[in-house]
Amino acid sequence: MQGGRRTKIIATIGPSSSSVRVLTRMIKAGMRVARLNFSHGTHSQHKSLIRHIRSASHKTGEQVAILQDLQGPKIRVGELPDAGIMLKHGEKIVFRTGVDGYKNNEISVTYDEFHKDVKKGNRIFLNDGRLEATVESVRGRRVHARVKIGGLLTSHKGINIPDSKVSTPAFTKKDHEDLLFGLEQDVDWVALSFVTSEEIILKVRRIISAKCRSLGSVPPKIIVKIERREAVDDIVDILSVADGIMLARGDLGIEIPPEEVPIIQKEFVEICRQAGKPVVVATHMLDSMTDSPRATRAEISDVANAVIDHADGVMLSAESAAGSYPDTAVRTMANVIDETEASRLDDINFYQWHNISDLETSLAQSLHIMAENNQIDMIVSSATFPIARYLNIFRPNVPIVLACPNKSVSRQMLLRAGVYGIVAKDAPATFIHRVEGILRKRKLVSKKDRVAYIVATPSGEIQLTIR
Repeated sequence: MQGGRRTKIIATIGPSSSSVRVLTRMIKAGMRVARLNFSHGTHSQHKSLIRHIRSASHKTGEQVAILQDLQGPKIRVGELPDAGIMLKHGEKIVFRTGVDGYKNNEISVTYDEFHKDVKKGNRIFLNDGRLEATVESVRGRRVHARVKIGGLLTSHKGINIPDSKVSTPAFTKKDHEDLLFGLEQDVDWVALSFVTSEEIILKVRRIISAKCRSLGSVPPKIIVKIERREAVDDIVDILSVADGIMLARGDLGIEIPPEEVPIIQKEFVEICRQAGKPVVVATHMLDSMTDSPRATRAEISDVANAVIDHADGVMLSAESAAGSYPDTAVRTMANVIDETEASRLDDINFYQWHNISDLETSLAQSLHIMAENNQIDMIVSSATFPIARYLNIFRPNVPIVLACPNKSVSRQMLLRAGVYGIVAKDAPATFIHRVEGILRKRKLVSKKDRVAYIVATPSGEIQLTIR
């Protein structure tokens, strides 16, 4: 089990990592969740990627969860010349809605309401904030702007308008179509982009539930991307209905002042940990490895700090999707995680917890203490007993194995720190004997290991057995 590595690695799959050969190397290096970015690619291409991911997973014998990341109301430029266009400081440029392609020196925009949502003085950021322009006037569907920070602009790069309120809903027609496709492909997690309130999460959950009932499949979990100020302000209500949170620092750092992002990261990771819900830190973690086999020292520190913050997962984007060294990037991230988790800085101070009133949290704390004192080597429970949520608070430094009713539920557990799933029936009377047999057969435990088994009986009893 990755040598006891707890923090999970999520890697975006794209042209550089689409083959079974490369995916196999990435899994061996430590990837446990494969992200499919539905801002790019066709359903046919994503179907092929899913098939290759599962083939590589079977080949390595390691489970890999599939995360479908829906585009949301992402604003992008349209088609530009193959070499892109160079925007110069002080230059006047024109954005145009309702058309596609680059004609008459006008940059097309994929969002039809763009000209309605911006006004004079608003800032327009392009390509993850690398380029900037200021709106000077709006005339019909044409937005006239002046370049403030220039550079090369290529096709389909993102647009952010932090001074404007985007009127399009967070869940688009494209998202709906993509979601239904993903559910038919049995994805394990669905990421919602540019969410601003809990209502959209509840709507999507209803769609998922209805479709999965008709398919007879397990509904995927929902992870919400924090990318806008509204989401930051509404985090408590969003977290109450989401299954997890992803800190998408790229767009978030454009929508709000970037100096706020590090503090929000630390605060939100802690909020999620105490709520027992997984949280992923994403964007630009090893960005230089898109073109280089070595990460910068600052990037290494960024990954380490996310581990120290107690994030459940850390994510690669362009590094693994379009970069030249996808498996090397995964291995680099794995090495940083291993080194950081071995330090005292990764430890949870359980003494800060007082007045714990519920039995489950007390049990999780006790297991954490036993793990810290080297009294147990593994924790095993049934996925039907929500121990993972409570253990998420304390992050014991031993593997947590959950017996799941099927492969889908087992894969869903992979997004939690330190948690791994196996498929085993939940029959309390024989649970320990059966699960112990599976663990030994897979050589996940040895005779000298002390395992804590938690069994919840139908009568409501909770039994802790250490053997």
